Amino acid sequence: MSLTRPFALLLLALTLAAGCNAATDNPGTWNQSKIQEQLKKSLKLTEATVSPAEGGGFSATGKNAEGESFKITIKQDAAKKRIEWKSEGDRGSFEDGYYEIQ
Repeated sequence: MSLTRPFALLLLALTLAAGCNAATDNPGTWNQSKIQEQLKKSLKLTEATVSPAEGGGFSATGKNAEGESFKITIKQDAAKKRIEWKSEGDRGSFEDGYYEIQ
Protein backbone atom coordinates (compact mmCIF):
# COMPACT_ATOMS: atom_id res chain seq x y z
CA MET A 1 0.00 0.00 0.00
CA SER A 2 1.29 3.42 -0.91
CA LEU A 3 1.71 6.01 1.83
CA THR A 4 1.32 8.91 -0.60
CA ARG A 5 -2.47 9.20 -0.40
CA PRO A 6 -2.79 9.07 3.43
CA PHE A 7 0.09 11.55 3.73
CA ALA A 8 -1.54 13.91 1.22
CA LEU A 9 -4.85 13.75 3.11
CA LEU A 10 -3.11 14.43 6.41
CA LEU A 11 -1.25 17.39 4.90
CA LEU A 12 -4.51 18.80 3.50
CA ALA A 13 -6.27 18.44 6.86
CA LEU A 14 -3.43 20.18 8.70
CA THR A 15 -3.37 23.01 6.16
CA LEU A 16 -7.11 23.56 6.48
CA ALA A 17 -6.92 23.45 10.28
CA ALA A 18 -4.13 26.03 10.31
CA GLY A 19 -6.13 28.33 8.03
CA CYS A 20 -9.22 28.05 10.19
CA ASN A 21 -7.22 28.73 13.34
CA ALA A 22 -5.72 31.89 11.82
CA ALA A 23 -9.19 33.15 10.89
CA THR A 24 -10.43 32.77 14.48
CA ASP A 25 -7.38 34.46 16.04
CA ASN A 26 -9.09 37.86 16.12
CA PRO A 27 -7.98 40.28 18.86
CA GLY A 28 -11.45 41.82 18.65
CA THR A 29 -12.88 38.61 20.10
CA TRP A 30 -10.09 37.59 22.51
CA ASN A 31 -10.83 36.57 26.09
CA GLN A 32 -9.26 38.06 29.22
CA SER A 33 -6.20 35.83 29.26
CA LYS A 34 -5.26 36.51 25.62
CA ILE A 35 -5.66 40.26 26.15
CA GLN A 36 -3.59 40.06 29.33
CA GLU A 37 -0.82 38.23 27.47
CA GLN A 38 -0.77 40.85 24.68
CA LEU A 39 -0.80 43.81 27.11
CA LYS A 40 2.16 42.40 29.01
CA LYS A 41 4.08 42.03 25.77
CA SER A 42 3.08 45.36 24.19
CA LEU A 43 3.44 47.51 27.31
CA LYS A 44 6.42 45.55 28.71
CA LEU A 45 4.60 44.78 31.96
CA THR A 46 5.88 42.29 34.51
CA GLU A 47 2.38 41.77 35.85
CA ALA A 48 -1.14 42.53 34.63
CA THR A 49 -4.68 41.79 35.74
CA VAL A 50 -7.53 42.13 33.25
CA SER A 51 -11.24 42.14 34.08
CA PRO A 52 -14.48 42.95 32.22
CA ALA A 53 -15.46 46.62 32.35
CA GLU A 54 -18.94 47.99 32.82
CA GLY A 55 -20.41 48.91 29.45
CA GLY A 56 -18.16 46.50 27.55
CA GLY A 57 -14.50 46.09 26.93
CA PHE A 58 -11.99 45.42 29.67
CA SER A 59 -10.06 47.28 32.32
CA ALA A 60 -6.67 46.30 33.63
CA THR A 61 -3.97 47.15 36.11
CA GLY A 62 -0.33 46.37 35.67
CA LYS A 63 3.21 47.06 36.74
CA ASN A 64 6.45 47.38 34.80
CA ALA A 65 10.01 46.38 35.79
CA GLU A 66 10.69 49.87 37.20
CA GLY A 67 7.76 49.54 39.60
CA GLU A 68 5.41 51.98 37.88
CA SER A 69 1.75 50.99 38.23
CA PHE A 70 -0.72 51.41 35.38
CA LYS A 71 -4.47 51.67 34.92
CA ILE A 72 -5.52 50.50 31.46
CA THR A 73 -8.76 50.71 29.51
CA ILE A 74 -9.19 48.23 26.64
CA LYS A 75 -11.68 48.25 23.78
CA GLN A 76 -12.14 45.51 21.19
CA ASP A 77 -13.22 45.84 17.57
CA ALA A 78 -13.99 42.47 16.00
CA ALA A 79 -14.57 43.95 12.52
CA LYS A 80 -11.11 45.55 12.49
CA LYS A 81 -9.48 42.54 14.24
CA ARG A 82 -8.10 44.96 16.80
CA ILE A 83 -7.74 45.84 20.45
CA GLU A 84 -7.03 49.40 21.57
CA TRP A 85 -5.85 50.58 24.96
CA LYS A 86 -5.29 53.73 26.97
CA SER A 87 -2.70 53.32 29.68
CA GLU A 88 -1.95 55.79 32.47
CA GLY A 89 0.94 55.30 34.87
CA ASP A 90 1.11 56.51 38.45
CA ARG A 91 4.30 58.43 37.58
CA GLY A 92 2.68 60.43 34.80
CA SER A 93 3.41 58.24 31.78
CA PHE A 94 0.64 57.40 29.34
CA GLU A 95 0.18 55.49 26.11
CA ASP A 96 -2.59 55.09 23.58
CA GLY A 97 -1.87 51.93 21.67
CA TYR A 98 -3.34 49.09 19.72
CA TYR A 99 -2.71 45.62 18.38
CA GLU A 100 -4.36 44.32 15.24
CA ILE A 101 -4.12 41.53 12.71
CA GLN A 102 -4.28 42.57 9.07
